[in-house]
Amino acid sequence: MAYRALYRVWRPQRFGDIVGQEHITRTLQNAIKEQRFSHAYLFNGPRGTGKTSAAKIMAKAINCQRGPGIEPCNECEACRGITDGSIVDVMEIDAASNRRIEEIRDIRDKVKYAPTQVRYKVYIVDEVHMLTTEAFNALLKTLEEPPEHVIFILATTDPHKLPATIISRCQRFDFRRIGSAAIVERLREVIDGENIEVSDQALTFIARMAEGGMRDALSLLDQALSFGGSRVELDDVLSITGAVSQGLLAEAVTHIRDGSAADVMDVVNRLVQGGKSPEQFLDDLLFYFRDLLLYKTAPGLEEIQDRIKLDSGFKELGDTWERERLFSVIEQLNRSKNEMKWASHTRILLELALIQLCQTLPEGAAFAPASLPSTVNTDPMPSEQVSELVAKIDRLEKQLKQLESGTVSQERTSSTPARREPRRPGIQPTVKIQGSRIRDVARQSIEPQLKKLTSLWPDILNKVKEKDIRVHAWLLDGQPVALSEDGLVVCFKNVIHCETTSRESNRMVIEEVVKGFVNRPVELLTLMESQWKEIGTVQSAPEEKQQEELKLQPESDPVVEEAYKWFGEELVEIKD
Repeated sequence: MAYRALYRVWRPQRFGDIVGQEHITRTLQNAIKEQRFSHAYLFNGPRGTGKTSAAKIMAKAINCQRGPGIEPCNECEACRGITDGSIVDVMEIDAASNRRIEEIRDIRDKVKYAPTQVRYKVYIVDEVHMLTTEAFNALLKTLEEPPEHVIFILATTDPHKLPATIISRCQRFDFRRIGSAAIVERLREVIDGENIEVSDQALTFIARMAEGGMRDALSLLDQALSFGGSRVELDDVLSITGAVSQGLLAEAVTHIRDGSAADVMDVVNRLVQGGKSPEQFLDDLLFYFRDLLLYKTAPGLEEIQDRIKLDSGFKELGDTWERERLFSVIEQLNRSKNEMKWASHTRILLELALIQLCQTLPEGAAFAPASLPSTVNTDPMPSEQVSELVAKIDRLEKQLKQLESGTVSQERTSSTPARREPRRPGIQPTVKIQGSRIRDVARQSIEPQLKKLTSLWPDILNKVKEKDIRVHAWLLDGQPVALSEDGLVVCFKNVIHCETTSRESNRMVIEEVVKGFVNRPVELLTLMESQWKEIGTVQSAPEEKQQEELKLQPESDPVVEEAYKWFGEELVEIKD
């Protein structure tokens, strides 16, 4: 006989075999026991949590020749026929491939016929959210008032995609993610039944990787058995999943804590040489720091106990980290994870993020003074220098007293005055802009058209995304602020987004899209929000003031500049 996957061999055949859904199985058993089962059910929840299995078990329980009972016997002809799919009165329909109205009309026409082999016709519609709107409408009346011999069981992973009219006609049951402990317990039953050996650490790691889905856990175990044979260790599971070992993660976290960038780079090099991807390492590192934070705040959680089982040194390492620094590290890693989606060289971005983490030490800590010379001059300061410093301090104290009394002394220190930067009027632009062109567009802006363009901006972004997703990512930060007959001004918060969008190739893509919405060619002009505020201030000033502000700043007099450097910008009045 051909080999069958573990999740098919060990598919639940009784309500008692369904793991982690006791709140549902108990309700269904009581309803069957008291003959109060409904005509329509909705089973929703994450993948691999037992929705379809529960539907087939219920179909067997209500049609069992020894029942109806709280558990199917799995021995009578009806139970065996439903299990192997030979009973035509129990139909499992995949709505993803039978989503049209024609298929639903066919079901609606057939439900009126009585069952031929069992008591009830049962229609199990899997992934029901994939049905079209027309198909849902065709199903509504039949779902609300089906014949007495028909039961509908709808299963979906996305209940929010179902019309409210469908949900209101069903009894809804929410399947939960299965806990790691329950998954490990079920996996132990499987390995005992298959006569194989799997280490406790491997089982715990499989349960964590399954993310609450029993089917995913059994598939991972099946894959690990193919890789490791009759004995499966943690390293086998790490190899098939591409995950990073807990030892290397702990080593990297220790080096980040100590600020040792060289050691962290050595860990990255070993991982890359071993075939691990930078994206996977960043994911695993992010979850490791997340577990450290949970250990500091909620150490009793089940998943934290699983982490401690996987890594014996996790608790000791967690005790050396401060909670505030963990917040900062997680935020920085999460930002790097988002940026990695657009990075051409993911390893470089990973190394940059890790070096930044190493240089961000907790408050009160400092880097080791490795760059200081081995010998430090400890000779006492000469007495002449001490006397000069004392005299300077006395003069400064006198000047402070005079300032407090409202007068300033004529005497000045003999030392060289501190250099000061000359005063610069206005803001310093963060990017180079076409100032006069932008002012012209701002003065000639057509407000009704600008409001319409602003309302259509999400549609423009979507159109840009279809043409070039990178340009769309940069343009997301922009906001239209002025629209004239031949120009469009967009301001940005981020300097990089502003400069990148203004490049000719990117600007042409945006101008082409905008042309389709405003029905005329316009020139795209970009600038920062602070620069737009400055221009807006000038535009709102009186006309004489505008002309004065818009004049180019005359070149500074070198004599005045030198005076500023020596005497400062404040006006000091000298009294006799």
